[in-house]
Amino acid sequence: ILTIFIFGMATFSIFRNNPEENAPPCETLYQCIGSSIVAGIGQGDISVMFHEEIWTDVPIKFYEDPYKQMRTFMTLIFFMCWEYVLLNVFVGLIASAFEAMRDDVSTVYEDSTSKCLICSRDMYDFERFTKNGFKHHIEFQHNPLSYVYYLHYLKVTSHTEYTGPDTWVHEKLSSAALSDEDRASWLPINRALSLRRHEEQQEHEQQQQQQHVTDKVAKLFAQHKKETDEKLGAMGATVDSILDLLRQRLDKADLSRQLTV
Repeated sequence: ILTIFIFGMATFSIFRNNPEENAPPCETLYQCIGSSIVAGIGQGDISVMFHEEIWTDVPIKFYEDPYKQMRTFMTLIFFMCWEYVLLNVFVGLIASAFEAMRDDVSTVYEDSTSKCLICSRDMYDFERFTKNGFKHHIEFQHNPLSYVYYLHYLKVTSHTEYTGPDTWVHEKLSSAALSDEDRASWLPINRALSLRRHEEQQEHEQQQQQQHVTDKVAKLFAQHKKETDEKLGAMGATVDSILDLLRQRLDKADLSRQLTV
């Protein structure tokens, strides 16, 4: 619309004193801009602002009839801007919007089919580590409708009839001082009873591996300490033998000196 508005102002400024036959009215600025908007948006071509034969009525020479030259030039400029720039921009924006919507739908569908909506655990974990699989989990263990019914139950039930867990969940949901993450802490996020056995087994294996590494490090340390002690003992014995040899030689030297005297 801004482009058409600019071309309408230019048409009014240049051609208001040279009206064309069979052309839309352009006696005032408002009228000229309105006619340009109708022609530009409705037909995508502002040549009707001049006359219908503008594409065939082109001046023969460059310096002949400057108004005809100008209107032909303006029509071509508008045509190129509208057909090759603005329309492509509009089509690109529309295509990008639909692509973003399709990506959002695809992401939601992928999450709904590959992850549990309640605990956010992957389908792969249930298919590999549980007996009944992912479908059984989302239908009988973490069915979203069960949580919806539970929220409805909390809403329609009197507070005096709440159990301890009901009171705790209600306080979580109704507290405005808590963040969204804290208010959703009652949900079993990243937790599933069907995977607990596997997680406990995995934790036990990790503890065994850590204990094995610790025992191996302790064994290597003890072996290294023993080897070091043996080497230090051997070095001490060698030093003692060298000292004994030096003492013997010193004693012999003292004895020889005394005999000489």
